[in-house]
Amino acid sequence: MGKKSISIILISLGLIICNFTIISVSSDSTDSDSERNPIFGGIIIDTHENYNSSIPTKDAPSIAHIFTATWCTPCVEVEHAIEDVANETGTVMLTFHRFAGETEDPFGSENAENWWKEWFDEERPLQPTAIINGGDSLIGATKGSYDNLYAEATTKPNLESNEQTETSMIHTSFDSNSSEFTWEVLDVDGCDEVKTFVNFVEDVAYFPNGSNGLDNYTHIVHHVKELPGGSGTTDLSQALSEISAYDGDDLKLIITFGCISMNTNDQGGNEQITDEDNSSLLPHLGFIPTIMTILITSIIISRRNGFESIY
Repeated sequence: MGKKSISIILISLGLIICNFTIISVSSDSTDSDSERNPIFGGIIIDTHENYNSSIPTKDAPSIAHIFTATWCTPCVEVEHAIEDVANETGTVMLTFHRFAGETEDPFGSENAENWWKEWFDEERPLQPTAIINGGDSLIGATKGSYDNLYAEATTKPNLESNEQTETSMIHTSFDSNSSEFTWEVLDVDGCDEVKTFVNFVEDVAYFPNGSNGLDNYTHIVHHVKELPGGSGTTDLSQALSEISAYDGDDLKLIITFGCISMNTNDQGGNEQITDEDNSSLLPHLGFIPTIMTILITSIIISRRNGFESIY
């Protein structure tokens, strides 16, 4: 084998290895920056009763967000596992049903699905998916197993500093006559901003036409209303008049809070990648340019050999 042939092979191998290396680095970087902003709270309010409560943030229950559909058979196993975990740990369940392109599931809503996509940074949510306290997505029946869910539910976000003298508190109240809701979150360490969400949740809805075999569907989120900041007062009477349960009169409010940090996106999701981070990566050549480079190099060397043979 001539020197020029060896040169072509070495160039080819170098370019291909470069491609694989860059792809690997980019993939690892994305995975390492996938931490989400934590979610805490889980305050349950019956709209027919007055409510007033103050609890330390550390005593708030874990929160399980579930993405499902009435035709999703593997979802049944995951939901049963979460129910078992919730019964043992006091975890609050919020079940979001698929809406986009849906023809079989009557429980999905555009508002709820859009909230899921924006907060969890998932363009196309998959079912079954379980997310505990805003953490990693546990996708599929295997990931959504009892053991995985239990481990996540018993590990709450650490929102307090050891050096902090004040205890982080959540104050909430609701007037059933005026539908006025008041909230205040105090001394939450590590949160540059607190997002407040009112989830309009139906306890149980009867729907025997689902193809996954369930007749009763629970903890259905029909709507999510974002409130400004970590404290304030708002009138929910209009929202309560417009949002209704699928059947019965068992609509409840579940209040959750999102902890925003400056080094993450505003709506929870992946950490921002700056120009400085990108500059550390070599340019991604791509496989098509690599092949073209090899071909052009081969032609040039072949022609050069032809000229050398003439002279």
